[in-house]
Amino acid sequence: MKKPLLPFLGIIFILSSCYNSEIDRDETATMYQAINKGDTAILKIKLTDKEFYGQYEVNYHGAYKDSGGVTGIIKGDTLKGTYRFQHYGIEKWHTAPIALLKKDDQLIMGEGSLEIYMNIPYFKKHIPINYKNPKFVFEKMR
Repeated sequence: MKKPLLPFLGIIFILSSCYNSEIDRDETATMYQAINKGDTAILKIKLTDKEFYGQYEVNYHGAYKDSGGVTGIIKGDTLKGTYRFQHYGIEKWHTAPIALLKKDDQLIMGEGSLEIYMNIPYFKKHIPINYKNPKFVFEKMR
């Protein structure tokens, strides 16, 4: 009688620990918008203590758009990650690095020197990312 009870208790223990880890995760969904010379960008992200993920879309003068997902890590006030998107809605997927500097209720998009490894672009490690004159400065939407 004790043997059938042990696997059942083990399954309940595993399920309850998975459920608790989801509750303990401190996530907040945030929506940002940026406008630059007729281009509009919308960023919907969820932030945890160490990482972020969400959706990013850029509408170029209402003529075409890029849209896809962003994922990455958070170190201090900097968010660095990858933007995987479809260009103009074409089926082919593209990948680009993304860097954002968090300042008050804003996210400032940075630019940096790129290198390509295995056909995936990355920011060069020893060259700092430039946050001056950004293409987009995202404002938190309320």
